Amino acid sequence: MIIDLTHTITADIPVYPGDPVPVLEKTASLTNSGCRLTRLSLGSHAGTHMDAPAHLLLGGATLDKLPLSSFCGRATALDVTQAGPVITADFLREQNGAIRSADFVLFYTGWEKKWGTPEYLEDGFPVLDAAAARYLVSCGLKGVGTDAPGVDAVGDQSNTAHKILLNDNMVLLESLCLKKVAGRENFRFYALPLKFQDADGAPVRAIADLRELPEKEMDAQ
Repeated sequence: MIIDLTHTITADIPVYPGDPVPVLEKTASLTNSGCRLTRLSLGSHAGTHMDAPAHLLLGGATLDKLPLSSFCGRATALDVTQAGPVITADFLREQNGAIRSADFVLFYTGWEKKWGTPEYLEDGFPVLDAAAARYLVSCGLKGVGTDAPGVDAVGDQSNTAHKILLNDNMVLLESLCLKKVAGRENFRFYALPLKFQDADGAPVRAIADLRELPEKEMDAQ
């Protein structure tokens, strides 16, 4: 089974305060032009998207320069709905086996149920503290994801967890749809960003492939 983990981009999706609102403009129709064509205007962090190290770090890598291997691998989706307002290193250590065997750790906070409402961009979703972010760095991950707007609170201008993770050349995935995979371990995960020059971030089409991995493929990953 393959599951789409991506929100659909529309003109009325929630956007981070200060980010441009997406515009989807029909510029040609079958009636008038013989084809359909849409002009898209949106920020690089619209909808379900990926942050590059360059998003917050001077000299950080952009998505177009990262290898394709940075965007796929084995994932574990942790249910943190009961973990409290802060995800701690101690909580993560309790999940040690699941995290250590993964390339991506995805946090199901339950916040995606607020998608499409003003409440989605309010603080209150579980975030990582600095120690938790450093613990994830020690696990050698390719990336971290969440169904919330970010791994730091919306009003937190320091972006401490972001910077710790991005400084390790990880990618960060935000506004994922994770309800259908919450609690699952060791599934194939793909999140391919739109490729454009000097991409500090980009919308992605993220999917979970829950089909059983052949034993040889498991050993190779």
